[in-house]
Amino acid sequence: MTMSRRLTVADVCTVTGYSRDELHATLKVLWPYSEVRAAPRVAREFTAQDMVVLCVTQALENHAGMRRTAVAKLGQALRASLSGPKVVSKKARLVISIDPLRVEYVDLSITEKEGVVVALGPIFEKLDGYLTREAQSMLPFTTDLFSSRSKTA
Repeated sequence: MTMSRRLTVADVCTVTGYSRDELHATLKVLWPYSEVRAAPRVAREFTAQDMVVLCVTQALENHAGMRRTAVAKLGQALRASLSGPKVVSKKARLVISIDPLRVEYVDLSITEKEGVVVALGPIFEKLDGYLTREAQSMLPFTTDLFSSRSKTA
């Protein structure tokens, strides 16, 4: 029996801070979501990697002040830099250069590279905390009261 639950728009909004309207607008322009049309009345599903990518895009839009159209151009590069085996570190950062367009995963506390820097540690913590709480809430625990006194008939 699997206890994994599908991640939906509500989960993405909770973790990223996007409103539903902001998320839908981002998904319309960001690769690969822009190439996949969701079926009507069918909830779109997301992976943990999708959640990390969307946390980064939200940070770029709302904290770094990048326009959504500029963030959309980073879709493939963001996904590529955040995929594959990586050392997950609280010091990890993404360094994003616009000209030339490059997104680089860096596991250093200080970088000499130029560009927009997004700290990944807080994003990883937030996502791990959310996914851990979700998994724990799905465990089949029941509450039973135990007494040290034995029943006597």
